[in-house]
Amino acid sequence: MAPRKEREIRSHNTPAEGDTRASGGSSGPRPGEPLQHFREMLFDLSARLMSVAPSRIGKEIEISLRQAGEFWDLDAITLTEASDDGPMRGVHTYRAPEAGPLPPVTVSPEIPWVADKIGSGDAVLLSRLSDDLPTGRDKQYFAKYGVKSALILPCGRDRPESVVLSALSVGRERSWPPEVVKVFRHLGKILTGALERKRVVERIEEMRQFEHLLSEVSATYINLPRDDVEKVLSRDFGRLSRLLGGVDRCVLYRAGEDKRFSGLEKPFVWSPDEDADDIREADELWSRVPNMFENLQFFFDKWYAGEHVQWTRLEDLPAEAEKVKQLYARFGVRSGIALPVSVAGSTIAALVITTIHAHRSWPEELIPRLRLFGEVFANALVRKRNEEEIQHALSEIRQLKERIEADYIYLREEINLPNDFRDIVGKSDALKRILVKAKQVAPTNATVLLLGETGTGKGLVARAIHEASRRKDRPFMQVNCAALNPSLIESELFGHEKGAFTGAAARRTGRFEGAHGTTLFLDEIGDLPAELQPKLLRVLQDGEFERLGGSTTIKTDVRVIAATNRDLEREVEEGRFRRDLWYRLSIFPISIPPLRERLDDIPLFVSSFVKKYGQWMGKGFNMVPLKTIKALQEYSWPGNVRELENLVERAVITSPDGNLQIEVPRGPGASTDTGKTLEEIERGHILKVFDETGWIVEGRNGAARRLGLKPSTLRFRAKKLGIRRPRNT
Repeated sequence: MAPRKEREIRSHNTPAEGDTRASGGSSGPRPGEPLQHFREMLFDLSARLMSVAPSRIGKEIEISLRQAGEFWDLDAITLTEASDDGPMRGVHTYRAPEAGPLPPVTVSPEIPWVADKIGSGDAVLLSRLSDDLPTGRDKQYFAKYGVKSALILPCGRDRPESVVLSALSVGRERSWPPEVVKVFRHLGKILTGALERKRVVERIEEMRQFEHLLSEVSATYINLPRDDVEKVLSRDFGRLSRLLGGVDRCVLYRAGEDKRFSGLEKPFVWSPDEDADDIREADELWSRVPNMFENLQFFFDKWYAGEHVQWTRLEDLPAEAEKVKQLYARFGVRSGIALPVSVAGSTIAALVITTIHAHRSWPEELIPRLRLFGEVFANALVRKRNEEEIQHALSEIRQLKERIEADYIYLREEINLPNDFRDIVGKSDALKRILVKAKQVAPTNATVLLLGETGTGKGLVARAIHEASRRKDRPFMQVNCAALNPSLIESELFGHEKGAFTGAAARRTGRFEGAHGTTLFLDEIGDLPAELQPKLLRVLQDGEFERLGGSTTIKTDVRVIAATNRDLEREVEEGRFRRDLWYRLSIFPISIPPLRERLDDIPLFVSSFVKKYGQWMGKGFNMVPLKTIKALQEYSWPGNVRELENLVERAVITSPDGNLQIEVPRGPGASTDTGKTLEEIERGHILKVFDETGWIVEGRNGAARRLGLKPSTLRFRAKKLGIRRPRNT
């Protein structure tokens, strides 16, 4: 008997006459050295499969089966995998050179008695098949291949029958002593564990590919012209279907104008190119099917209830879906999934994915991802329909516009923004792209790098990402690396111990330590001293650091958002910024365009700033001249949004109630400076402001306030542009 309690089917436990392999021959199991040698082989095999790359696991399993087969002098040894819905998923086999074709052993109606035992998790030990098998069908199956003896072990963990290890002997009978069964069980466990590791890696990669494709597809439709929507939908159906694998048709049904599927519009259909002729014939058949919508009523009822339907075989569908089964059988459908798609709380479409050439299952974790894809597709169609309706009304709007006085625009009282980033003003396509990226990255812990000129609102975007993240309940922390003295920035970021340097009278907690569990915004990261860059890299990679003057390693969980107005790639090339730190920071870069590239947002900025400062000062303004807005849009704004905000604030202070009077800049930023580089324009404008302010940088009347810049930023820009104060001023 086996050393542990188990149900085993075995009749002949003694070797057959003349069988040296099972009873002491040169290659059979016998006490002592050979069995111990095989155990050592299993130990080496386990270590090898733990370290091998997942892509190599299948090959290593076959090598291992060959080694085991040769060691025990077997004619065949096979490891068979079954999918969730039953069919074989993979077969790994060793077959001796002199052996003919031999079958893989799995749950199959051809071997009902053996299949029943495998399904129950029982080991099947067959020393003499002709006597040990009780049913004729099982005997005929093995006799057809000349099998005399067999050891069959179900090895799956959750479902024993999902992985089966079988050892077959042809021509000679052999017994299976308990110590042999035990080492084969061990072999099965090792190989099953390797397969599970491979499947986990494959599932993770599949999820990553799904997320990547969903991100790409979502971004595609943001600014897609409506005339291209249907063409791109067909392409993206194909991309989704190929990612799923084995899918033969992807269909999006749209509800009619009455929101009922009884008035189905033309569906959007994708199928592989090689099936195009078959699909055309099916479409013709579809058009001739009487009472088509009545046949699909089962689906409609489920979709209205917000439920999906999935089946591996048509017989899996319930009795009330009999008409669906008959219809799909007519079209050769084997497996499928049908999901309702909702937009704004209403079911407006359904995504149906089917297979024709093979059966397949639909894992539960796949369902919400397919819903997301369906919502992206449906939203694209809704937007297309809405834009068509809007376009239809544009001619009337244009006629009305011609009859309206065009000299003024009214200030808007409320600005509705996409993605609920309420503090961010604008409606331009450039801003929408920023907000889409911010929404994508906000729920993650990924490091974000915000790139853009001074005054473009990088800090506002950083705060918006924090507010949309899982860390929003903790305070948002920020550090301006350019505003800190280089000798103090290490202490500011990482803290210091008492006595670490002159004046360090007590221990101080740094920003990274204080930001544990929240978001830390590192503004002007390009100004970080070179000697601190390795320490920052370590925090980003490992989440640990030491205080200045200390030796204790501190762990921290901080989500970092960095920002810079410098060209960090150029800084890296010129040796002023570490390449590895640049790679680490730029995991998810977001470029924030300057105001001169967001001219459509200027009226909204003016409206927002007027409302903000008007409330502070107790003033109300009704309108802004359109020519003023146009003049503001012709200015290149070297100080970006901050410069515009300061301009509006001054206008609110100096203007009487009801009529806002903005003094449009007429300096180096104006469009009359064509032919000059942006750097020349910026230098000239800063020089002009310095002359007007008597070279005073800070304070209410200083140049920094006039330009809408921080004093430290202005000093940095002046130094970079080679601006120096004349000696006689």
